[in-house]
Amino acid sequence: MGARAPARSKIQASLERQLWKQGANIECFQDLIYDYMKLYDVKNLLQKDIKTRGVSYKTMGAGGYEVEKQNQSVKDLVAVNKQMLLILEKLRLTTDSVENDDDEEL
Repeated sequence: MGARAPARSKIQASLERQLWKQGANIECFQDLIYDYMKLYDVKNLLQKDIKTRGVSYKTMGAGGYEVEKQNQSVKDLVAVNKQMLLILEKLRLTTDSVENDDDEEL
């Protein structure tokens, strides 16, 4: 089995802490974190769809024949991940700028 992803609430709290440590915990940046978390939810749905249907799937075409189609969720997942990274970049939350939490284990 693979490693489990961190809980949604922990990710959001971590992002908020990083903003606070930068002195940037204001409404407009909090709204970007909200957007990031919505994209996080979409990302998880896309991953679930890819796991369920695969990278491609078979369906009936207009002519009544079975055809194989690419799963649009694959392309959408790339776009969502890119947007999530852009939000982190705009918030200046990169591996170079992250501060460790004194009260949490890594």
